[in-house]
Amino acid sequence: MKSLPSVSLYIRITDEKGRRCYERIRRRNPQVCGPRDAYCLHFYAQGKRKWLSVGTDLNAASAARGQKEQELLVLSKDEATQPKPSPAAPKTLEELRTAFIHDKRTTIKKDGTPLHPNTIRSFEVVTRGFLDTIKRTLPSEVTKQDLKDWMMKLRQGDPARKRKAVSHRTVCNLYDSVAAFLMFSGVDHKKLLPQCERPTPVEETPQAYTMQEWSKFMFVITSVRDALAFEFLLKTGAREREMTYLEWTDLDLSTNPTVKFQTKQGFRTKTGKSRVVPLERGLAEKLAAWQAKNPAARLVFPTAKGDVEGHFLRTMKEYAKKSRQDEANFWLHKCRDTFATWSLRRGVDIRTVQHWLGHADISMTQRYLAPEQGEHAQNQINRAFGDTQAGIATA
Repeated sequence: MKSLPSVSLYIRITDEKGRRCYERIRRRNPQVCGPRDAYCLHFYAQGKRKWLSVGTDLNAASAARGQKEQELLVLSKDEATQPKPSPAAPKTLEELRTAFIHDKRTTIKKDGTPLHPNTIRSFEVVTRGFLDTIKRTLPSEVTKQDLKDWMMKLRQGDPARKRKAVSHRTVCNLYDSVAAFLMFSGVDHKKLLPQCERPTPVEETPQAYTMQEWSKFMFVITSVRDALAFEFLLKTGAREREMTYLEWTDLDLSTNPTVKFQTKQGFRTKTGKSRVVPLERGLAEKLAAWQAKNPAARLVFPTAKGDVEGHFLRTMKEYAKKSRQDEANFWLHKCRDTFATWSLRRGVDIRTVQHWLGHADISMTQRYLAPEQGEHAQNQINRAFGDTQAGIATA
């Protein structure tokens, strides 16, 4: 037979200063209530400690104690007879992916703006590819080897689906997205992969074109649009999409010409912030002449149909091959690296270059203060010590 729930009888004593204390009622010679005192019941209900005042009459308090014990006993029997709720079925990775994407769509950043649609689209594509690769149903089934197999597939590419192998830096970026999804699903990627096996971006020294490389490259370009687009990349530090989505309204070709890179309809800068970069005067004059030939165009460097051009990288490599140079050494972002490197080497202060590039942290700009190599290094050493030997001989 189940024992009665424990209910104890106490007296609550209140002194002249309003301070209270509780004393358990003695079976023999129980305490008598004073003018400020009261009897109380002490018991536990649903795991919580309870106190219940039951007046100043000892007999009534004792009866209330027995009644409370009976009430608690009935409640305990009801709880015992009620069927325990079955545990909810765990959510599948597909269900969690849907919830994860919804979470990103409803996320508001600190500045009060939502995530950009391109960012959400990236999460959709990356998580879809990840689940299609690992072919797991529940989060608890994801293993360390699943992550490693997925990354290996990214590095190798998929010729059957015309998917090219991606760079290590891209693997790092995609891994961050998958790690966020796994954490949302209750899977700690850090417990699956030790730190030594997680992809980490390696900050390599930025590469810049030499004057000879750039001159040979520009010499073979026959298209006015292409020549102006590549010169624009080199002399403004623009990213590819900043150049291809550039509109004439973003340019100020007056006395002090500038270009403003900004988020607009259908395009977002990498940081979401705007920046203004001065235009070299010769470049500004060429842009003004180009605008005069295309007065109705909205984009500065459009296709023949007026759309956004998406093949400048392929075009650049074709010109590099035509100039009899290694096309592997030519890519669009290298123009941005060259812009920063040449600006710093030619005396522009680092804070100004940081603003032109749109870097939030100056340490990102400091990467372009790399030691000079080859012909540049030789010229520097000649300028520094060219007259030293003559001075020693004279002495």
